[in-house]
Amino acid sequence: MSLNKIGRSKDCESTAKQRWKLLGKALINKGLRKNITSEVSVRRFSSYGLLTTKKNILLSPLSEDTENYSWFQYSSPSHKDFCITIRHLKQQFSPEELIGFNNTGNVCVWPSEEVLAHHCLTHRSIFREKTVCELGGGMTCLAGLAVACSSDATRVILTDGNDLSCKNIEVIVEKNKGTFINTPVDVRNVRWNEESSYIDLKDSVDVIICADCLFFDQYRSDLVDTIHCLLSSDGTAIIFAPCRNRTLEKFCQQAKSRFDVTIEDNYDPTVWSVFQQAKAKGKEVFDEDIHYPLKITLTKRGHPKISHHTSNRVHLDVNHSTEINGHTEVKQWDCTKGHSEIKHLNGGVQGNRVG
Repeated sequence: MSLNKIGRSKDCESTAKQRWKLLGKALINKGLRKNITSEVSVRRFSSYGLLTTKKNILLSPLSEDTENYSWFQYSSPSHKDFCITIRHLKQQFSPEELIGFNNTGNVCVWPSEEVLAHHCLTHRSIFREKTVCELGGGMTCLAGLAVACSSDATRVILTDGNDLSCKNIEVIVEKNKGTFINTPVDVRNVRWNEESSYIDLKDSVDVIICADCLFFDQYRSDLVDTIHCLLSSDGTAIIFAPCRNRTLEKFCQQAKSRFDVTIEDNYDPTVWSVFQQAKAKGKEVFDEDIHYPLKITLTKRGHPKISHHTSNRVHLDVNHSTEINGHTEVKQWDCTKGHSEIKHLNGGVQGNRVG
């Protein structure tokens, strides 16, 4: 057996042991569920303060010891017309649920989903008369729900690859259907590695939204394929995700073979301000690599990119050149340095933009 095969075998064995160790903790001691969650993803920084939550006492069970859920009301300080009710399940899963498609992002609302929901509310006009699909929406599909209740979308499709997530989303949709006005909302189990779960939607989606789903190494190429299959010829995918140990970069490298890829760091003044303040507190509190989502826009080759603003924020294209003020500008995001390297090739100035 070659050394490469031995190395891969050991890596797989190590990963398997970690997964079974996590499962064992869940089975042996249900009280350890909070520690299990912290092992899945670091929560030192939990929110950008873009949304407010308040427990709905009337809908939540009288005794949380006998029920496995609570209802919360989500609203937005900057978008007064937005108000939905979300059911959160307790962080306790059976063996079958843990072994499902992937349950990592299904525990709660992460910063990337919060930022994506805020972005959808701020730029709701881009969804008007469009078919919109959220991929990998976890337990809540918060961003997709924001589109459904605030825009004039033709149709909203909420998806995840985990059965428990989809069942919870169905309950949430039923509770909020009065806020969707005339927008039909569907819930589907879409598994990126199973084309049969989404092939009937081929070329029918105008806008795909997705938050923090790029770190699944085994499904990264499947996600690229799914997005390419679902998007209409002039469709757009909007993804928010942190660098996460260069997993964002790996995704973009795969995506660029089929899409024009644009990355933005400063896409919203409120998010940018909170980011700068949090970063100043140090890495023990805020780790940019896992806590700051970048915005990725994918469009199929040969179709113009959609711009959601007219400011001078920098668009960071992966291996893409543009003509700006007579200079050819090449931009690449460097996840290891936390900033983009911008080069003006025709006699312009070379420099860095700190992120």
